[in-house]
Amino acid sequence: MASFVSFALSSGRRAALVCLCLPLALAAGAAFAQDAANYPDKPVKIIVPFPPGGAADMFARMVGQKLSDAWGNRQPVVIDNKPGAGGVIGTDAAAKAPADGSTFLMVTIGHAVNPYMYAKLPFDTKADLVPVGVVAQVPSIVVASPSFKGKTLKEVIDMAKAKPESLQYASSGVGTTSHVGAALIESMTGIHMIHVPYKGAAPALQDVMGDRVALSVDIITSSLPLVQSGKLVPLAITGSKRSPKLPDVPTVAEAGVPGYEFVSWYMLLAPAKTPKPVLEKVNAELRRMVTMPDFKARIEDTGGEVASMTLKQSSDYLDAEFVRWGKVVKERNIKAD
Repeated sequence: MASFVSFALSSGRRAALVCLCLPLALAAGAAFAQDAANYPDKPVKIIVPFPPGGAADMFARMVGQKLSDAWGNRQPVVIDNKPGAGGVIGTDAAAKAPADGSTFLMVTIGHAVNPYMYAKLPFDTKADLVPVGVVAQVPSIVVASPSFKGKTLKEVIDMAKAKPESLQYASSGVGTTSHVGAALIESMTGIHMIHVPYKGAAPALQDVMGDRVALSVDIITSSLPLVQSGKLVPLAITGSKRSPKLPDVPTVAEAGVPGYEFVSWYMLLAPAKTPKPVLEKVNAELRRMVTMPDFKARIEDTGGEVASMTLKQSSDYLDAEFVRWGKVVKERNIKAD
């Protein structure tokens, strides 16, 4: 009897707790919905963890303008460039920002590389930030000097296999797109080249053009004009299909590395505790803007493609990139300077 009374009392307490918590949960849900309905009610900032002028900065400004237009210019959307430490400084600022929809972060592949490349970061890459949506995907070009003796990617790979570490490749810096794109070729072919990091794409490509470094795997937005002017020779496109900008240039997979696919993606993130209704509202705007002819055409003019993903698809995409680049960083022993 005593045990029955005890059970009845505990059941009563549970019922009381449910009755107490249910209205609170409903109220919280209603508050979040109201927040989304009135959002944004303060200025919105997109942090770009790189200097002005690059692809991430350009895409962030395009997104910022379209968001401002969609919201009737009720609140300004400003771009805040916080470069340094391979994107770590800007990412740290976003990770520690208020999770109220007032701060976003535009990242690329380095975001999936850094947690494996750095011994310690001032934030938890996976726990402190969440994906809002993928904006664009941009392939790179394997480029060489017109005077370089390797005229195809297969010839380059054969040269590297015959004499390991006899070839050098230039990158924009340790852990950058141009670094990991080449490292993936090394990983999938078993070749060993010498990595020469520079402070940016311009000096890296300058040495490739001068035949002082054998090649680079450079994003199409910066290398295409040099290819079109004849200053660089394109050996292969890193995407899964040929670029409309260079239809005669084979993909890396076609040129001798089956299964290779590498694109630089540009993804909007937010502090992890940002209310989901706000994330869904911004994600819906991202998916809407990629259908706009002017937005789509501008990204395609750079050699890239627009991307449209839900919150779940964006999260799954980023999780897969963490797995992929964690493996490459470990295999190639890539470490921050």
